[in-house]
Amino acid sequence: MSIAVIGPSSFVTCFQLIGARGYEANDEETVVANLDRAMADNPKIIIVPERYTEATRPIREEVMRRGEITPLFALIPGLTMETGMRMEELQAVVSLAIGTKLEL
Repeated sequence: MSIAVIGPSSFVTCFQLIGARGYEANDEETVVANLDRAMADNPKIIIVPERYTEATRPIREEVMRRGEITPLFALIPGLTMETGMRMEELQAVVSLAIGTKLEL
């Protein structure tokens, strides 16, 4: 299975130790550019720090629109431990699906 990881050097290095292919990026523009490069290699999983949730949304939505199941995007808290963006996105999607605002 091929795994790509995109993010700051310290984040990427953690995953490279287990065999993931790393793409270093420290800002949204570079993350998106490296995401395009990573997808050209056809990985099964792409790991990105959660703080880039919004920046990667258009690409993730395009994959879903095409009905593809890979790559799987794993948005995880970075080493700064910033969290919450994934829950907000999930809350919005579930609210849309059930037709009413979901309060958590």
